[in-house]
Order: sequence, then C-alpha cells, then structure tokens
Amino acid sequence: MNEQQFWAKLQQFIYQSDEVTEIAQTQWEKLVPLHTSPPLPTQLIVQTVCNGSVYLPAPSPLNFPAVNPIVSLSANQQLALEMALSNSAIALIVGSAATGKTRIAESLAHTAIHFSKRVLLLTHHSATLSAYHNLPGYPFWCQQQDYRQWLIEQLRSRHLAQPQMDYLPLHLLADTELVKLRTPTKLEKWLPIIQTASQQQLTQLLQQEFSHLNSARVQLLAYRLKKLEPLLQQQLRLSQLYRNLSEQAITELANQLSENSQAPVLGTVAEFMQPQHQSLWQTTFDLVIVEEAQYLTWLDLMLLSVLGHKLVLFGDEMPKRSPQASRHSSFFTHFPECFRWLTQHLLPAYCYHLTEQYRLHPEIAQLVYPVICDRWILTQPSRIGYHLPLLTHRLVWQDIPNQKVGEQIIQFLQSLNPLARQLISQIGMITFDTQQRDWLKAHLSPEFSELFVGTVAEWTGIERAIAIVSCVGNPETITPEIIHIALTRGQDYLILFGDYDVWWQVSSPLRSLLAQIHRERTVVFS
Repeated sequence: MNEQQFWAKLQQFIYQSDEVTEIAQTQWEKLVPLHTSPPLPTQLIVQTVCNGSVYLPAPSPLNFPAVNPIVSLSANQQLALEMALSNSAIALIVGSAATGKTRIAESLAHTAIHFSKRVLLLTHHSATLSAYHNLPGYPFWCQQQDYRQWLIEQLRSRHLAQPQMDYLPLHLLADTELVKLRTPTKLEKWLPIIQTASQQQLTQLLQQEFSHLNSARVQLLAYRLKKLEPLLQQQLRLSQLYRNLSEQAITELANQLSENSQAPVLGTVAEFMQPQHQSLWQTTFDLVIVEEAQYLTWLDLMLLSVLGHKLVLFGDEMPKRSPQASRHSSFFTHFPECFRWLTQHLLPAYCYHLTEQYRLHPEIAQLVYPVICDRWILTQPSRIGYHLPLLTHRLVWQDIPNQKVGEQIIQFLQSLNPLARQLISQIGMITFDTQQRDWLKAHLSPEFSELFVGTVAEWTGIERAIAIVSCVGNPETITPEIIHIALTRGQDYLILFGDYDVWWQVSSPLRSLLAQIHRERTVVFS
C-alpha cells in the first residue's frame, strides 16, 4: 500500500474498532493536519509499513555530546544508550525482563533534561514510573490536573517562585554555608546587617550563627557576603516580587511557561491521552520516551510519533503468536502488536537487542529465561546472593492446593530463621489477583510490615532479593506477559506456591518451567 492508503486504512481501523474509545477517536484529529508533512518518527514508521525497511538520511536535531550515564552500565547497555542519544528518528531498545531497560531509560531522561531538552516519558503501568521520581527539574505528572493549572499552583508555591542564581565565579568552589543564608527569610534578616556592619562585626555575628565552623571559615563567609551584597539584594527583591504577583500575572506567566518550560512530563500512556492534557498534545517534545512499549496500539504509536523530534521505545520481546489472518482483515488487525512488528521490520540502525542480565541468580536465570524468551540471554557475574538455610534450591515450586496457598505462605515466613528475618525489607510477595493480595496483607503479622505485597502490575520496575509468588487464580486467564514479570522479580530466590496439577493442565510459561524446577509437595491436613 502507498502512504495515502496507509492513512485511510488507519482511519477506517480507528472508527470501526470496538476497542478504540471515543477519546482516541478525538485524538485522531491531531494526526489529520500532519499527513502531508509528518515529523521524522512518523515518516519512518509510515515508509517502513508501505515500502519495507528504509533508512531516513535526515537527522533529528538533538545533537547530544558524549555523556556519562548516571548509573553504571555494561558495554551492552552503553551501546543501547548511545543509540537512544543518536540523531536517528527512532530507537527501539528490545530486551527481556532484567536486561536493564529502565536503567538505560533513566540515564537517557537525565541526560536530556541536563541538556535542556523537553522530555515526554510514558509507561504502561503506573508502578514503572517509580524509577523516575528523582528526575531533575520540576516534573509534571499526568495523574495530576491540567498542565496550566499545575503551573499556576507551582508559581504560587515555593517551587517555581524561587529564583535560581549562581553567585560565585567559576574559579571559586560552591559555598554550602552561603546557600543556608539565601532563603528569603534569612536574607530579610541578614541583608541589613551585611550592608551596615563592618567585615569584622559581620564575622563576629556569623560566628554565633555558624558556631560549628572555625574562625578562618567564618571570615571567608563574611568576605563573600560583603562582595555578593548586590546579588543578594537582587534575589530578595525577586523573591518578594514573586510572592506579590497578582492572579492575572501568575496566569500570564503560566501561559508563557506552558509554551517554553523545560520541565519533563511523565505519566502512563492512558493518563496522557486524557482530554485534560490536550494542551500537551500541541507541544513538540525533543524526546519522547516510552517504556513497556510492547503494549502500544497502532493509534498510540502514531499519536506519540508526531509529538517529538525523536521517539525512543523500550519494550520486552513478545511471545510469538500466529497472525490473526482473515481474508478481509486490514494491516492493523492482521498485525495488532505494533512494537513487535517494528522490531522485525525496522533496519538494525534503529533497533538494539539487549542480551545480558544482571538481576537473577544464575541458578534461577538458566531455568527462567529459556521459557520466557526466544533469544539467548547471558547472565553476568553478580554479587553473592542471600542464603536461606531452609532451602536447598533457589527456584522452588511448593505444591499446595489453591485454597491453602495463603496459609502456607504465612507459615513459610514464620519458619525463616532470625538471620533471614532481618532481610524482611528484601522479601516480597507477588499475586495474580487483588483478592489474594488483600488476604495476605490482612493476615501478615506486624513483624512483616515492611514486606512488599502486590499484584504483578504493582511489581513492574520492582525487584527483591527473595520473591514469593502466590500462583492462585485461573491459569487460562493469566497472560504470558504477566507470568514473565512474576518470574523475573526475585534476584536470589524465587519460591512459587500453587497447585502443580492445575498449572500442568494449561499451556503457559509456568507449565514449561514445572518440568525443570525443584518441586516440594506439602501435605496439608484439613
């Protein structure tokens, strides 16, 4: 098909699909004016679908210099980061669980913000966003209200209302003690003293305020305060002006910031697509980063591709499925998994596969990875793991009837020796439904209050040294993706509690694992 047919078929798919919401149909209007001159990421996707693998010679205008990541990365992960920082229109970083996708995405976001690039960072699960709570700047979280209203509230609060000024010349070291005197309250007290007192008098007064400093250090501080008096006056004046802004001035300033602010925008894809964020759809981001991109629909992908100069997608390798072939099916219904399709059809210049993992103990990894992915994953040496004397294997299936699983998990926790109980903060429990999660939380004793208990969706982006999985639920309704997450959360021990016979009857990654792992049968007397 040609490009005109591509847009026509996509529009037909959107308006005829029962799964596409009314909000999504509204969002389609954003794509309409971009059909004739789409941005580079959109061009690459459309041309690849229409013409097969293509290379776009036009670069995106990012131009990142060589950077050092904020966390240590392996050579494999560093190459993926460099592809994400390159001037290509799209970068796909593909890897199974625990191969470092979040670490790379975090370094990418920090780098972009550091170089004053406007960043949109989205995930599928809200729990995955927990890795980005320490991003620099003033991130806007999409679960909050309208973007402009959020800016207004930030201007009213201390965050955006505090002028940031670097007082010292580059040849001087930053003075941490000086920072303590730069708050509005402190400046109102000390500026009259700095203006009228001699340097000797100022030194004596500072000695009382900073009694923990030696005399030479206080003399240096007094000298700097006298030299920086004009700038300190300017900061106090700006702070006072901000505090006295009228509502009209705050609104006007918020409107300006909404167009030029470098604050990153974070949220889930579903949250970002809500109508209250329509003003953000009109924004051009320098970098659009999507984690868990394997869950994107074609509509999501096309909408996000028009928002930025570069689109970086991080996703898991999806299990192979037969195409939903039909005589009358369109391209978008025949290949519904757009991320998987892109990994197979984009040129290698746009796609990088992660093939190393550092999270799982080798004894766990050698059994888990063959059943959750088709690609060979190298397990790199890691730290010495925790040792539980009561377990002889690091991956264990406790064969227990479903109705007794919760009780047996509680008993297992109680059986931990005192040394293992000191590791409570490094133990977590995973469930496949909220009912089992709530039951476990209600029956845990206070000594296990630090233990994290959550459904698989709540465990995305989280790991623990010891993971306990409650395999209660209907195996036929639990997707392979859910099981993949559950099997890759435990670094040193993975202990599964469930009915062996129930899981053996259903085709799933767990059934493939059951034939290989150590199985312990627990006799339960009713």
